[in-house]
Formats: sequence, structure tokens, C-alpha cells
Amino acid sequence: MKLFLVLTVNFVDLVLGAVLIAMMIRAILSLVLMGEENGFSILLYYFTEPFILPVRKILERLGLFQGTPFDVSFFLTTVLLGMIQSLLAVIPM
Repeated sequence: MKLFLVLTVNFVDLVLGAVLIAMMIRAILSLVLMGEENGFSILLYYFTEPFILPVRKILERLGLFQGTPFDVSFFLTTVLLGMIQSLLAVIPM
């Protein structure tokens, strides 16, 4: 049972790390490319959007941050994923 917990926590940590790196690359590319669509940008979009979309829908439903010039849901998702990753690091094994 302990091995399963260790493997699960490590796998989730690995996935969260990959998503966070992909989100940072997506943010940098959105500043550099300014809307140019290429295969790599589309791949990053499809990889990261399932994590961002639920936060975006919650913010829209609550009516928060409607007129902001940047995507608050992207920033909030990054913070939440980072917090989850930090909490995984303190799970006693």
C-alpha cells in the first residue's frame, strides 16, 4: 500500500511539474509570438487548457475579473497547481 502511495504521489508531482512548465512556455510564447499559430503553440494549448478551463468557468460564473486585460484564470491556475505540488511534497511517506 505504501508503494502505491509513493508511486501515485510521484506520478502526480511529475504531471503537475510538466503542466506548470508547459504553462510557463505557453505564457512566454504568447508574449513573443503575439497570436501566431504554430503547431507547438497549439500543442501547448491542448495540453494546458483542461487545467485552466475549470478555473475560468468558475470565475465567469462568479462574475470575477471580467474586464481585466490579462487572463486571471491562467495565473490563478498556475498558483493553484503550484500549491498542490507543494502540498504533495509534505505528504509523509
